Amino acid sequence: MSEKNVEIVRRYFAAYDSGGLDAVAEFWHPDIEWRAVEGYIDDVGVIRGPDGMRQYYEQWEETFDAIRIEIEELIEEDDQVVAVLRSVGRMKDSDAEIDIRYAVVISIRDGKIARGREYATREQALETAGLSE
Repeated sequence: MSEKNVEIVRRYFAAYDSGGLDAVAEFWHPDIEWRAVEGYIDDVGVIRGPDGMRQYYEQWEETFDAIRIEIEELIEEDDQVVAVLRSVGRMKDSDAEIDIRYAVVISIRDGKIARGREYATREQALETAGLSE
């Protein structure tokens, strides 16, 4: 089961690059909840439902001319996947770029992404998922 979950997460992050917001929205569970890294500039509290997720993504699209997410590592545990990610992007109307690494604990339900919680570090995400090294 969890290998299937890893593949869902892998396809989710690839979907935005290949098909944009509509493609990525296909992966959201109707009851999805998401939270950016607490205290980060994009932290708006818990984001609920596909409409909330769409607004969250649209804010990113308004901020960046180009952004891509690279998967550095996927770690599976039961119905959760820890995704260690790198986001690289260029701000709109600017040469300023971002290059950040973070991790997300993602829960899958009914073959869709039902919950995501971003963390500043891989270690924080692993601890939350009940994994330790």
